[in-house]
Amino acid sequence: MDRLPRRSRPGGTNVAEGGDEGETHPVEPSRDATDTTTDGSIEGLATAWLEAERQAVAVGNANNTEERARQASAAYDAAVSGASSEELLLAWRAAEARAAEAEMGSKDWAEAREVAELLRVEYLAARS
Repeated sequence: MDRLPRRSRPGGTNVAEGGDEGETHPVEPSRDATDTTTDGSIEGLATAWLEAERQAVAVGNANNTEERARQASAAYDAAVSGASSEELLLAWRAAEARAAEAEMGSKDWAEAREVAELLRVEYLAARS
């Protein structure tokens, strides 16, 4: 997986997702490569999806990681598609707060900023 897919939002707005490949995400409750547990929030689903993508890339899509990444992507997409712009704003702000808790410049901070940026773009797309 060299690039993450572009998805169309309702109304024809395209949203491009991106991510740092090959790193793990610190904000999930579980670090087990086979478990993508989230708290069910949009932010948690975004975190789980990006983590699953990184895991799949890190192992060359071995051990069913690509399928787990697809499932995480589908769960995230469903949550975002059904969310109001206010819910997306709250998710973006929660992701920013999580980044603010991490040491600036650290891996944890970079990964939290990645989630925040993804949710910022989703929020802006929902408003247009």
